[in-house]
Amino acid sequence: MSDYRDSVTLEQYEECLGDKSFFFAHNPEGIFTYVSPSITKVLGYAPEDFLAHYTQFLTDNPKNHLVQSNIDIALAGGKVPAYTVESYHCDGGIRWLQVQEFGVCNDQNEVVAVHGLATDITAYKQTLQQLELQTQRFQRAENMAKVGSWELNLGTQDLYWSKEVFRIFELDPTQIKPSYELLLERTHPADRDKLNNAYYHSLETRKPYQVEHRLLMPDGRVKHVLEEGVSDFDTDGRALMSSGTVQDITAYHMAKQQLVEKQALLKEAETIAQIGSWEYEIASEKIILSDGCYAILGLSSGMDVVYEDFIALVHEDDRKAVEASFERNLEFDEEQISVYRIVRSSGETRYIEQRGITRFDANHSATHIVGTLQDITNQYMAQQALEKQKTLLRSVINATTDLIFIKDALGVYQGCNSAFERFTDKTEAEIIGKTDYDLFDWEVADFFRQQDYAMFDSGKARQNEEWVTYPDGKEVLVDTLKTPFYGEDGNVYGLVGVSRDITARKKAEEKLYYLAHHDDLTGLANRHLFTSLLDQAVAHSERHREKLAILFIDLDHFKQINDSLGHQIGDQVLEQVGKQLQTTGRKSDTIARLGGDEFAFLMRDLKHPEDAQVVAQKVLKALEKPFLVESHKLYIGASIGISIYPDNGETSDILLRNADAAMYRAKDNDRNTYAFYTDELTQIAFQHIQLESELRRALQENEFEVYYQPKYECEGKRIVGSEALIRWQHPTRGLLLPGQFIAEAEKSDLIIELGEWVLREACIQNAKWHRMGLKSGRVAVNVSGRQITKHDLSATVQRVLQETDCKPKWLELEIIERFVMNSPEQTLQVLNEIHSSGVAFAIDDFGIEYSSLSYLKQMPLNTLKIDLSFIRDIPEDKDDMAIVEAMLALAKSFNLIAVAEGVEREEQLDFLRDSGADRFQGFLLSRPMPASEFEALLKTHPTL
Repeated sequence: MSDYRDSVTLEQYEECLGDKSFFFAHNPEGIFTYVSPSITKVLGYAPEDFLAHYTQFLTDNPKNHLVQSNIDIALAGGKVPAYTVESYHCDGGIRWLQVQEFGVCNDQNEVVAVHGLATDITAYKQTLQQLELQTQRFQRAENMAKVGSWELNLGTQDLYWSKEVFRIFELDPTQIKPSYELLLERTHPADRDKLNNAYYHSLETRKPYQVEHRLLMPDGRVKHVLEEGVSDFDTDGRALMSSGTVQDITAYHMAKQQLVEKQALLKEAETIAQIGSWEYEIASEKIILSDGCYAILGLSSGMDVVYEDFIALVHEDDRKAVEASFERNLEFDEEQISVYRIVRSSGETRYIEQRGITRFDANHSATHIVGTLQDITNQYMAQQALEKQKTLLRSVINATTDLIFIKDALGVYQGCNSAFERFTDKTEAEIIGKTDYDLFDWEVADFFRQQDYAMFDSGKARQNEEWVTYPDGKEVLVDTLKTPFYGEDGNVYGLVGVSRDITARKKAEEKLYYLAHHDDLTGLANRHLFTSLLDQAVAHSERHREKLAILFIDLDHFKQINDSLGHQIGDQVLEQVGKQLQTTGRKSDTIARLGGDEFAFLMRDLKHPEDAQVVAQKVLKALEKPFLVESHKLYIGASIGISIYPDNGETSDILLRNADAAMYRAKDNDRNTYAFYTDELTQIAFQHIQLESELRRALQENEFEVYYQPKYECEGKRIVGSEALIRWQHPTRGLLLPGQFIAEAEKSDLIIELGEWVLREACIQNAKWHRMGLKSGRVAVNVSGRQITKHDLSATVQRVLQETDCKPKWLELEIIERFVMNSPEQTLQVLNEIHSSGVAFAIDDFGIEYSSLSYLKQMPLNTLKIDLSFIRDIPEDKDDMAIVEAMLALAKSFNLIAVAEGVEREEQLDFLRDSGADRFQGFLLSRPMPASEFEALLKTHPTL
């Protein structure tokens, strides 16, 4: 090698190589003739130990066959691309080297040797292996993905989708009916033919198919799905049914794409030099730059650069420091390192790390300075950003119990607070510089890093909940928020994470959820949860073609317990009923309290309707036993209505409604029994709905009319007042009495509107008669319980009196006993407000229901009306006569006017007069009549 520059050319750069690279030279036969001393740092060999044939140091990796072919290219004068080899380290380990080499010519331009640079890239290879491991884990996770199922009946073209399919397609199963056309419509236009062809090819070949295609969402988003399917055929080869699955693989597709891109970037990074080299000739002040340096400095490759040109690129605030660094290079025989800024011609500022060392001649005179430049802008900015963030956060993060931590973009911890130290059982100094894989087991660390990647990919804050374990074994649920932070250049350089212990809050939420879905009195499911479970059960039964039953249970006579003994006793009864019911059903049954004294059973997987009958009988048997509450032994029964799916309905609403209807049929059958739903009950329900609709129309069309039945004094038979009674002039059915429609109106708030209409008409008419000079007395208007409990009756009465110019003393309101007893305190308050204005009150139908004399005593009553059921059989029924005498005595003791209803015979009137009754009304003297006839009667008949 005496006829070309050999080791001297390589040695001048030796000290700039660092501990990852070494120079080499070998002859055409492949025997090393020179190796730089840095080989010891790279492969552990002494340079003289390496002067042998290259094959002695290579492993048997197949990729190493490229070495000889590349040597041949170099010897032929060709350009050899960078390539990698697998070599043995002196300690027996394996290292990966990136090799760049070129042929060296003699004076006759003959290639006589090969020079090159070898760089240790083992760390890169290990990174690649980690990426491959991550890829394998991702593929295993792919098998755990949830899938949706579908089924297509080729005869009826009915298509079934599971809930997961609707979720993947982002469609509402309650609003959309699935179809093959809808599937194609949701499919990306570019993939429709592929999907269609795959399916029909499967039908033709009778083989399963699998196709990956895209979905195009209405907002423009694209989803990737994997669809699989198979078809069933009859003996003649006709396709009967197709079924299969749809799996959302969007996340997998995106992750795989990102992984491929990262692998490509990392592979490319293997061939890209990280350091640019330079040489400064002191005598000529000329600077020789490598291509890497030209790129770093923003200069055109190959242009001439002198010292002054280079200094001009340095930021003006850093020039003196750079010049001083060159001076130190000349003064000291050791490597000088400096960091400074340059300003490219484009105006862009970059941070540079410069390394340099001086070369001397034989006289120890400095002749050259050689070194490297490295663009460390990203690292520098990241470090600056982290330091700034750490300074700002340090004063506050240790004052919180939340776990706070800081990572850079590579997942390396840059800081944390004391709470995070307690969590890891390590000090901040021990945590900084570590990754999740250093601090936690692999599974936990992998989860944390995946969350980091997701946040970096989105560029936005990301929140998730996760269970973590403290060193003492305590497990807590934390809510973690990871937020990216940015450098001055707008790039993301890391993240700040905050994890808050939400274990107590989560338990509170779970308790609230329980309270929201369970009855607080009995602990049973409430109506909301029951309806939800019923919806699920119906869907399950539909898919599996099973039956289910609803038992609608209403306690008999429970209201009397509440009214007589109070709600506290009633609540204890309900608690005991709930416990009893839980002993009667099957383990798979759901028992709920729907409200008040209503309970329900949901019986799934019903084999025979008779099974529901058995449970109903058990319920009735269980409720036959007396309930012991405080000092009371209470007997109650139940009426049970049963509806069967799908016989009596295919939706939860219909099943509940029909079970309710069947329950009322059971009540009509003397109670304490059960009844199955029949179509007849639907017809009855339809009639009720139709009647309610007609009532609303009648109010709008003014089809109602008020009739007046005179009230007479028992002694002189003079008219003392009247009762206003509503009539309906139906367009097709003629004149209808209240018994034919009032009960329906009382089921809804329609009775409030109807009651106010009657009140207004009666006040208008009675005020008119009084202004005419007719002594019409008080007009009595019936008031329903709904008007008292759900309407501001007091305000309504005052408003109507004012608007009709009717005086309060001309009006009497009649209320029924049970309306009072339903809410006695509320009723008393309303009645007292109205009575204080001068309006009178009468208790109507007295004696036919249970009443409390204590509440009756407190009510502001003027009149007690005896129900016609006690008058009808007088004087034949001596018991009725005794009851009426007792009522009259009661009225007298309470200082009330006693009015008897339904008087039709003279002997009845004689008895009432002799017994002390004050007034009466009935067919004996007058039936209810229109206002015009009553007005004529007032003009001719004696009045009080």
